[in-house]
This record gives sequence, C-alpha cells and structure tokens, in this order.
Amino acid sequence: MRPRQSDNDNNEDARSTNSTLVNAGMNSANEQDDDAEPTHEPRNGYRRPEGGLGEDEDTWNSYRHGFDENELPSEHFYYMFYTDKRHEVTTGHNAEITLREWEPLQDWRMREKLKTISVALVLCLNIGIDPPDVVKTNPCAKLEAWIDPFVLPVPKSLENIGKALQAQYEVWQPRARYKAALDPSMEDTKKLCCVLRRNAKEERILFHYNGHGVPKPTSSGEIWVFNKNYTQYIPVSLLDLQSWLGSPCIYVYDCSAAGNILLSFNRFAEKRDLDAAKQAGSQPPGTIPSPPLRDCIQLAACGPDDTLPMNPDLPADIFTACLTTPIEIALHTIAWNVLSRDLFKTLFRQDLMVAALFRNFLLADRIMRSQKCTPMSSPALPPTHQHPMWDSWDLALDMCLAQLPALLQAEGSGSPIEYQASMFFAEQLMAFEVWLGHGSPTHEAPEQLAIVLQVLLSQVHRLRALLLLSQFLDLGPWAVNHALAVGISPYVLKLLQSPAADLKPVLVFIWARLLAVDRSFQNDLLKDNGFVYFVGILGVNAGMPLRNVSEHRAMCAFILATFCRDFPQGQQACLKQQVIQYCLTHVADGDHLLRQWACLCIGQLWKNYNEAKSVGLQTGAHERLTQLLSDHIPEVRAAAMWSLGTFISNLDQNEQVIQLQNNLAMSALVATTDASPIVRKELVIFLSSMVFDHVDVFVVVASELLASEQQLLGSKNDSKTKHLEDRQDKLGQHAVYAVIWKALLCLSVDSNRGVALAASKLVDYVNFQVLSGPVAQDLIPLLQQHALRSQSMSSSSMNSIHQAASPQSATDRSYASTTLGHRTASKMANTLKRSASLAVTLKNYIPGYSSNQASGLETSGYVGKSSQDAGHQSTQDSRQMNGGANGPTRTTRSNVPRPRSVHGDAGYVQAQASVSYPHISQSNGSAAMNGSMDSNNPESRPVLESVFYDWCCEYFLEPQMKGVEGEEPGSVNYNERLWRRVRNEKIIYECHPLREQAGIGKWDSTIQTMNNESAAMHLTMHSYEPHMVIADDKRNISVWNWKEGQLLNRFSNSNPRGTSITSVKYINEEDVAMLMVASGEGVVRLYRKYEEPNQTDIVTSWRVLTDMLPSSKSTGTIADWQQGRGALLVGGDARVIRVWDAARELCISDIPTRSGAPVTSITSDQVAGNIFVVGFGDGAVRVYDRRQPQHDAMVMTWKKHKSWIQNVRMQRGGFRELISGSVDGTVKVWDVRHQESLSTIQAHGPISALDLHNHAPVLAW
Repeated sequence: MRPRQSDNDNNEDARSTNSTLVNAGMNSANEQDDDAEPTHEPRNGYRRPEGGLGEDEDTWNSYRHGFDENELPSEHFYYMFYTDKRHEVTTGHNAEITLREWEPLQDWRMREKLKTISVALVLCLNIGIDPPDVVKTNPCAKLEAWIDPFVLPVPKSLENIGKALQAQYEVWQPRARYKAALDPSMEDTKKLCCVLRRNAKEERILFHYNGHGVPKPTSSGEIWVFNKNYTQYIPVSLLDLQSWLGSPCIYVYDCSAAGNILLSFNRFAEKRDLDAAKQAGSQPPGTIPSPPLRDCIQLAACGPDDTLPMNPDLPADIFTACLTTPIEIALHTIAWNVLSRDLFKTLFRQDLMVAALFRNFLLADRIMRSQKCTPMSSPALPPTHQHPMWDSWDLALDMCLAQLPALLQAEGSGSPIEYQASMFFAEQLMAFEVWLGHGSPTHEAPEQLAIVLQVLLSQVHRLRALLLLSQFLDLGPWAVNHALAVGISPYVLKLLQSPAADLKPVLVFIWARLLAVDRSFQNDLLKDNGFVYFVGILGVNAGMPLRNVSEHRAMCAFILATFCRDFPQGQQACLKQQVIQYCLTHVADGDHLLRQWACLCIGQLWKNYNEAKSVGLQTGAHERLTQLLSDHIPEVRAAAMWSLGTFISNLDQNEQVIQLQNNLAMSALVATTDASPIVRKELVIFLSSMVFDHVDVFVVVASELLASEQQLLGSKNDSKTKHLEDRQDKLGQHAVYAVIWKALLCLSVDSNRGVALAASKLVDYVNFQVLSGPVAQDLIPLLQQHALRSQSMSSSSMNSIHQAASPQSATDRSYASTTLGHRTASKMANTLKRSASLAVTLKNYIPGYSSNQASGLETSGYVGKSSQDAGHQSTQDSRQMNGGANGPTRTTRSNVPRPRSVHGDAGYVQAQASVSYPHISQSNGSAAMNGSMDSNNPESRPVLESVFYDWCCEYFLEPQMKGVEGEEPGSVNYNERLWRRVRNEKIIYECHPLREQAGIGKWDSTIQTMNNESAAMHLTMHSYEPHMVIADDKRNISVWNWKEGQLLNRFSNSNPRGTSITSVKYINEEDVAMLMVASGEGVVRLYRKYEEPNQTDIVTSWRVLTDMLPSSKSTGTIADWQQGRGALLVGGDARVIRVWDAARELCISDIPTRSGAPVTSITSDQVAGNIFVVGFGDGAVRVYDRRQPQHDAMVMTWKKHKSWIQNVRMQRGGFRELISGSVDGTVKVWDVRHQESLSTIQAHGPISALDLHNHAPVLAW
C-alpha cells in the first residue's frame, strides 16, 4: 500500500490536500523502502547562518541574497499547491467537481439461467456389424465409454456402455434425468424425445447421438436408427428431430461426417425461425412464442467429409471421451483467452452441463485434429488447438506421469517415496506476477487470470493469488471488468465466510475495487450476511495485522456506504449491526480518508431512512458531524456537510425537528467563508432543504427585507407598505431564516460560478414565490417606482453575513449545534438592514421593467441577477435583462476573453443549471400576482443534485499501490520536471556572478518595448520563464514574453465593474507556475495555463476578505504569498490581516492590524514565514510575528513616514532588512530589531511604484 502522511503536517498526501510534494532530485520511488515512513527535508533551500552581524560581510551578503553555493543542497524539495485532484476538475467559475469518464461496466451477470435437466443418450452401435459405408481397419478402435464391447455378450455390453456413458455425464450434471435409447427404432426415438420435452418444459435438453453402428449422416439432413427387427437402417429427418425436441437443446454428434448434421440443422433452423417470426403477427395477444431454434447448441465430432479415427490405441468414441472424461484446469483458461466475452458468458456461465462440455470440447478439438478430424460446434469457436497454454498443460501432465512408475513400484515394495507436487500453479502465478510488472497498454487481460481464480480454491496458494489479484484490480476499472467477466464473484463471496485474519486486508481491498465499479453486489452481500465481514473490521476492537488499519477501515466504510446506497434492506441491516456507532468512533481518526468515509457512510445509511436518523440523533451523530465542518481537509468538511444534508432532508416537520434544522443550519453557515468551492457548493445543497421545507417563511423574510430597503430609500407611500410594516415586529421570530436568506444572497454572487448557479436557483425560487403571492400587488408598484434608485450593494453590505461568520483560527472554532443556533440568531438579527438589495434581485420579475432601465443598475459588488447569470460578473461590459430567470439577454461583450472552464463552454453549464420558471412579462405579470405557481408544487422546485459522493467514489477507481504514472522515472511529466529543475539551477548559477555587478552596473539600457494598450497598474515577472504579467486599471491581464516582445495571452479577471486588480503573484514558480490575482471586491482567483490563449483555466476562487470597510481611498485586497509554507496573507480595507492556509483551504488566523488606516502593502519572510511587515495608508509600518498570539502579534511599529506607504519589501532569503517607501518620495531601510531606520533615501519627487530585487541589492522606483 502507498504510505501516507499524518494529518499533523500541513502538506499532506496529494489525495486529499492541495499540496503536492515534488522531489526535485527526482529519486525513483522504487529506491525507497516501501515500509519506510515519508521524511521531510527543510522547505527552505537556502539557509541563513546562525549569528549575524559579527560575521564576514561577504559571507553575510551571500547568504542574504541566497547565492551561497556551498549551502545549496544536492536535493531540493518543492511543495506545489493547488494541484490536487479537486483542483484538476474544479474551475473558479463553474466550481463543479465533475466525474471522469471511466470504462463502462460490462454486463457480466447471467440474467437468464438455464439448466440441463433431461439427457437423451441415443446409442446406435449395432455391435459386431459394420455399417455399409464405412470400411474399418484391422485392428481398429473399439472402446465405447472405455468399455470393450466384445468382451461380454452383445446385449450385456450394450447395457454396460449405456450405464458407463450415463456415469460420465453425471460427473458434470448429477441432478439431470437420464434416458438411454440403445439401438432404438424411429418410434422409440420419437417417444423418448417427446417425453423429455414435455417434462423439461422450458429448460434445456441434452441429445447425445452415437452413430458408430449406422451409416453416415446424409447431406440432406438425416441421421439413421433401426427398424424394430434390426433388419433395416431407418432415416430420421432433422426437421422431425427439431419438432420433437424443440428449444433450448444441446446436441452432441459422435459419428463420422457429423458436420453434415450441424450444417443441415442450422439451415433448417434458420428457415423455421423465419416462418415463426412471420406467423407471430397473426397470433392472438398473450401468446408466448417458442424459443428460436438458433439458440440450440451443437457439438460435432468432425467435419462433413471426415471419418472418425480408427487408431486402436484410441477409444472409438474419442470425441465423447474428450467431452466427458478430461482434466479441466487449463481448458477453462484457454476458453476465456480465446472467446469473446459474450460467447464465453453464454457457453461457460449459463449452464453447468454446457460449460463442462464446451470446456472439454477444447481438448477434443486438439486431439481430434491430431487424428485428421476437425470437430465443429454451433456456435462456432475460434481455433484453440495451438494455444500456448497447451504447452503448460503438457508439461504439467508430463511431470505428474513421470512419477507414476516410481510411485507404483514404491507402493508394491512398501518403501517410502516423496511425491513432487506439480509446479503448474506456482509457475502460472509467477507468470502473472511478471505480467503485472509490465502491464498492458492495450488493457488486455493476462492469460493467467482465469488460472489465478482457480488457484483461489487452493489453500496453499490462496493468499499469494489474492495479493496478485488485488494488484491486477488496482490497475483500474478495465481490470475489474475482466475479473468480473472471468467469474471472480463466487470466489470472493465464498471467502467472506473465512475467519482467516491474514486474508482480511486483501479481501477488503478487492471488494472496494469491485464495488467501486459495480454496486450490484448489494443483494449478494445481504444474502449470506457477507457485509458483516466488513462491519467487523470497521469495529474499534477488530484486530488487523496492518500498520495502515485506518486506510482499510476507510475501505470498509466505503463498502458499507455502497451497500446502503439506494438499498433499504442494506440500510436496515447496517443499522442493526450498529454501523452508525462504529463510524462515529472514527470521525476523529488521524487518517483523513477514514474521517471522510465515516461521514459518507453515515450519510448513506440514514438517507431517506428516518429510523436511522433517530439513532443518529440519539447518539449525537449530527453534533459530531458539525464539528468536522472545521476539519483541516476540505474533502472531510464537504463530506460532513453532505451527510448533514441527507440528515435534515425529508423529515416530518414538528417543533423539535424545526428547532433541530435551525440549529444545524446556523452551524453549517460557517462554510460560507470556506475557501474550498466543493464545501460551499455542498452548503448550498444543504440549505436547499431548509428553503423547500420552509418556503413560506422565506417568502416572508424576503418581503420583510424588501420593506426594510424601501424604508432606507425613504419611501413615503404608507398605504402601499402598511401591511408590510405591520409585520416588522415579527422579524425576531424569523431571525434564523433571515440569516440563512442573507447567506444565500451572498452565495448567489459567489466568485465561483457553480456555487453561484446553485444558490441563484434557490434565490429565484423564493423570489418567484414572493411575486406569486398577494404581496405582489403592493411590491411591484414599489419596485417600479424605486428601481432606478436601487443601487448595487457595497462590499460592507454584501458581506454582512460574513461578518457574523467570519473565519477564525481552526483551533478556536466550536460549533455546538445545541447552543450556536440561539446565540447566532440573536446576534445576527440586527444584520437585516445591511442586506443585499432585494429590489435588484427582483427587478427581472417586474412586469413593465425595461432593459433600458436596467442599464442604470450596473453593480460593483452584489448583482442580483437571475439564475441564468447566477449573479456572476463576467467579462461583459454590460448585462441587461428583461423578463426573469430565463428571459432574453442583450449583451455587449468585451474583446478580452474570459478564462475557459476545463469542462467546456460555460454556457453549457448555465443552460444545464437554469431554472425553468415561466417567463414573466407585462402580458403575464397578472398571472404571477394571481399565484399561478403553487409554492407547494414539487415540480416548481429547482433540482439541486450533488455529485460529491460519486466524485469521492472515484478514489477507489484509481491506482493506489504505486505512484502516479506521471511521476514515474521516464514519464513525460517526470522528464519535464527534471528539465525544469536543471534549467532553474542553471539560471541560479549563471546569475550568481551578476549579483556583484548589479549594485554598480548601469540600468539605463532598453531591452524591449511593449505596447500594452492600457495603463499598467501591476507588473510581475517570472523568476525562470520569460513571462511578464501586466494588470491594467480595469479587469484585464496581459501576459508577455519580455525577451521576444510578444503578447502571449490576454484575458479578463472578471471582477465586478467598479473594482480593479490589486495584487498579482506567482505560485509554484519552481515547477508549473500558476497566477494568483486579487481584486478590489475581496476575491482571489487562481489561474493555470495563464500564458496559453483560450486554454487559461481558473483553478479556484474565494473571498479572502469579507468585512471590508468603506474608505475614501480604497486599497482593495493586498496579498502576499509564502510558497514555503503555502500561506496567503491578505489585508486591505479591513481591520485584520487574514492568513489563509493553502493546504487546508481555511483561514487559520485573523491578526488585528491595530490601526484604523487601510493596508497598502504586505511583505514577509519567505524562509521561515513567521515575520511579515505591513504598510498603511497613514504612513505607519508595522511588523508582526505569527508565532505570537493573534492579539499580541504586532511586535514593532514605525511612524517615520508622513504619507501613504507605497510599498514595503523584504528581500527573499533575509528576514531582518526591509525597504519601505511612501508616495512623497521617502524611502527607508530598516532592521526589524531597531526602532530607527538604518538609512533614508529621498527621491527627486513623488513615487508611484517601488520594488526591490528578490536577491540582488537593487532598489527601483
């Protein structure tokens, strides 16, 4: 199994965090001990010496600027962030975790089981008399059913041969009814066939025909029997035989020229099936058609022109001997390798008798061909007589038979002898293991797979076979399909009854793989209580001989969750086995995968199952899950939210249930400030249950919100708002719902399109109910009167919900649902007047409201749009609507493209997510006011479905036993990273000598001139690539190749109108860099492939500042990125410096600025990452230490500047010296330990920009 790190490290395994450890030294994973724990090198590649000012100045400078060669380690460890699976499939606008396209599941189960319950043994031997058309050799083959017919009298020999043949067939189907016809007449044959068909009904009949004593079958389709006196050969037409036996049936023809029978039978069957199909139309309704004759199966000993072998060393019925008395192991494998999956399933899985005969037919084909005969079958099989598996077969037989003489001799003499067991199975397992080491690029299964399943029956090789099988299944769904097709299910189901402890880990792994591909095993696991096997392992006291027992328990939780999914019997069975209690014991486990699947298992168990919800309520499961909403792993938080969503849905409403829902909803609102889009999306789906259960209350809240806005706008129309004002005193009763409504308004304008689309569905749904009720008579005139006066919400009003649920340190959070609901509801009741403009959100529903009027309502923060736009500001210069959620739009697009979604055109997502509300215009406005949409009509509810659970299941479809293929030595990804590492080191060493010249050289040479066509407000350059990113004064980002002077790409950041880009940073610069862009509304967006036109993707986006205060000179969002720690420090028009952890996607600290002025710049130590410095608008510069308690983090304040701080910069590799500059032209050099500046530089005039080289002693303004 793959070793995984503890959750104690911020940079955890890439499966569930957004950090990826990239070994720049590129050591092969195979060189490390599989059982060794992962080790971590220091993140800073360039260490500063201990000591400081007393050391040699040259040495000090070399360390300070990061160019000391001796300190460069031979191996670097680069931590990459936002490269996890959830970021590979999530875009900032769509935010949808999408499901991958896997190989479809093959239908491996037999839907129609048949049994061969009747067998007719027709033997026409006529012992002692040769047929007229056959000239036999002397000596000649004579054994029939391994009996010499000439030893005993003819009647007795014939009887013994019939009994022996029946015994041979009984080995393969002992429960069938056998009837022998020995040298029969035509009447006897007809009677036998008709009786068998009457008794068999719709089951299969076996008709065995031995024609060694009669003439060859004719080409016209006749076989021969006798008259009653045995004086003549009587022909029997195959047409008659088909009429007597019907279908289904299997025929075995052991005679010369048997191919004539097969070909004639197929010719007659085709004609009769066509006639039956034509007559089917004239049959009365309800008539059941007879099975077609083409479904009959035939086995013929030879071709139409062949004669059976007469070698006296062989039996006369060699074909029958091959079919009924073979050794079978290798035969099954050859059939599976050669036949198509459908044909294999039909011949080897439908009927035990058919499977045995066809398996043995492969041996007959080989032996008969060696005797110049070509066996035939219908359906026809591809040639198998030269399959390479026969070599292994021959070797195994030779090894066994070679010991027989010594064994026989020892048995007679009584001397002991040691029998050498066959190495066949061990060698086949070795071959399978070799195949696993190389794999199959074409997804073809190995030849030994069928043998591995047979080996599971052997206790000696069972464990090794299971381990190899688990490695094969780990290759992906295609491997699981092959295993299911060959018949793995009965073997692994039987092994669930085994008490062997050493089999538990591998069986858990195998079953996790099987259920990830095919969850139709639910009935199989329930039938014999096989699921209890996994319940026992999930239990706390279950002993497991493994270090990574938590990972296997996570697999058990997944298996049980799949067992319960949409399967009420499984839910009831798991509830009786106390699965909820077991899962609750693991929600605090150190393994994040176990925590995640414990939540998901609980959610599946109580989904739409109220009895399980009652048990969960008694055990406090909902409270334990709310605590996980602040977990360090985004997938765990989303899983907890998903499980809570299944808990509160479809509950019988009463006072206690409503109180419980309210408490859980208030606890869940902490996710509004979560940086992970998957968590915010699950929050919206969670809140949808509240909206649907209490839509009437939300309609009242929305109306009250509108009334409050009208009062703020100075409405004097008392007659039209009187009934609204009368309900103002009821506001406290709906405080919780008001807070939820305001949260939905904020989520409907989320920077992430998927979140915004989902929330907008709910907002539009409630708004339509408002206009469908009686209050619409008064609301619509008011909205028409004040529409032009409605302005977009400012940042402070938009974020009122975030002020109440602002992110705190993860260690300081406590969300007990029993108390938080009341406390938060009372606290947030006063936030209603700071809500978003409901008038703006409703303007699209107002009859008579024109698009020209809408043009005056362009928003800069909150945009209350319909569900089609989801409140999401795009690159459109204007978005004007008339008519409602699905009304027509008139758009003027900018020439600057917006980043695309990795899943295709965003318009498709919008179309899929749009809510089908009736179009409200002037013509149908009265319909809306008359309440044409019933609020209780389920059809009017928007459908919000989560794909999170299915997305989590994909983990068990991906290989886990070895590293990612892209990180294996020799892969394209590995080679690219190796090349980048060498390139980076080359640049560093080539630039080392230039450091000495940087301080004394001239900087007046123009290298390149580029026309950006817009004002450059922010500029940043890549350390290794020739990329220069320019952000203008609007929303556009331009990417240039500064060496060539070429514009590589230009796209819009999509921040709202009236805001601008305020910070641009690179992350993951040592590998494949991403671009982090912060804008004035408090949102950070992260781009990959930023330099590729029409390929730029938004990795993620979230609101980093939620309590921005109005300012006369806004600074927006100021950010600084620490690559070594994966931390994002943000400030701006707020009273705190917020620290976001990229691995956790959580705010881990809110450090008070202790200043009333806005933050203008932030810089930090890039080595340890503890010290950071902030410049303010009042000229102050403050130093903070993250190691101190939050409220005591400020350790130094300088107020030597007299004006706005333009920038502060701390050089990379140093943490004591920094540069600060103010707009009046004063530049100061500081030592963070001293109260006074080291030096002051006065520029010739005001400065608009200031920067410091990361390594060289160069300052520019």
